[in-house]
Amino acid sequence: MTAIIETIFKVAEKLFTLRGELSKARSARKQQVADFLAAIAQSIEEASASLKQGIYPHGKCQELLVHSQHMEAAIGDLVGVQQAGDLGRQLKEVWEIERLYGELQGVAPVEKERKLSVLDQAAGLFRATAAFVRVSP
Repeated sequence: MTAIIETIFKVAEKLFTLRGELSKARSARKQQVADFLAAIAQSIEEASASLKQGIYPHGKCQELLVHSQHMEAAIGDLVGVQQAGDLGRQLKEVWEIERLYGELQGVAPVEKERKLSVLDQAAGLFRATAAFVRVSP
């Protein structure tokens, strides 16, 4: 698996484990957190869809970079500034998701599909965390 996909998955997985802390926010704040996480999921989903079609995922690097830069402000008050900063830095390490286009060239279709399915799973974890935060009491 590529380092980009692996790191995105790890960030998504960690945020999913923090869903309880994220859901402790008040109602309006929950919506902001859920929207932030859903936006990350959408960026990943759109990049994955483009890559599956062999299309360069224009603009997705910048989207992930912006999300990584806002992680601390978006969730730091709920999970701790240190934890949010760490997650933001991890996401920033792989913000160049467009590089996957080059990395996947020449890869066997089955292997490409497997790698992108992990990317889809990561997006799903971001979506699931957003949904949990949105509906939690």
